[in-house]
Amino acid sequence: MKHIYSILMLISLLFVGTACEDDYRDMVFFTGEAPIYQIGTCDNLIGSVNLYLDKPEGIILGIDGGDGNYSITNGDNSIVSAAFVKSENGYQRLLVTPKSTGEIMITVRDSDGHSASLAVKVMDCMKLVLSKEQEGVVVLGDVTDEQKNDIVKAFSDLPAVKMGGLYELIPDEGKSFFEEGVLRVYLNDSAVPPLVGRYERVPVLVEGIEKSGIQFAYGDEKHIYRVGPSVEFTKSMPQDPYLYFWEEVTELCPVEVPEGCSIFFVTLLKLS
Repeated sequence: MKHIYSILMLISLLFVGTACEDDYRDMVFFTGEAPIYQIGTCDNLIGSVNLYLDKPEGIILGIDGGDGNYSITNGDNSIVSAAFVKSENGYQRLLVTPKSTGEIMITVRDSDGHSASLAVKVMDCMKLVLSKEQEGVVVLGDVTDEQKNDIVKAFSDLPAVKMGGLYELIPDEGKSFFEEGVLRVYLNDSAVPPLVGRYERVPVLVEGIEKSGIQFAYGDEKHIYRVGPSVEFTKSMPQDPYLYFWEEVTELCPVEVPEGCSIFFVTLLKLS
């Protein structure tokens, strides 16, 4: 009986070893000391990465899986350079450094034909890009349709940034995206040289309550926005793909505004 138990244990171990070997053949890129595969945990496996020309040191990633006999496809081109560096903790390391702006796919293969691909996007610097998607005038308060139409028409030429224009937020060293930094404004599209200014987080009053907003200053213009009807800025990068910027323009209205009314110019911006 003892011998039968030993044989069953040996068979079980063989099946486990086969399963582990199959799993091991899936090649992956990872960050940190070792890949994390546990279900239900925050893993560190990645399929894409952003690099910046102002950070030429690039990034070092680990590779797991396959038979370990790796080779690189598209490892040296005009956009990035990818090369193997010294292994650490038993894992091969890949150094990817930026060379020029653009996007490229880096592929690592093993001798059995297994592979893993990494999408790399290189930008000139770390930045948050907001593209203008929609705009409109919102009139709050007791107002007739005729008065509202007059107000909306009066602001038809207000925005200097046209549809498709871009705002680029480049945070100062050690700051988050919505604290303060350099602002680049493309009035029409990215093919036209931008206006360069500054942005910073500032307080704004919303129904008598102080909230957190953001100020854009470029050229001769200065704008103070809040996001959404009741959404505040945080120190973390927003997760949603769209933001509503609300700017109160009541005092700028060239036509008579009914008493007690407030006018906002609202812009829908897409994060990209």
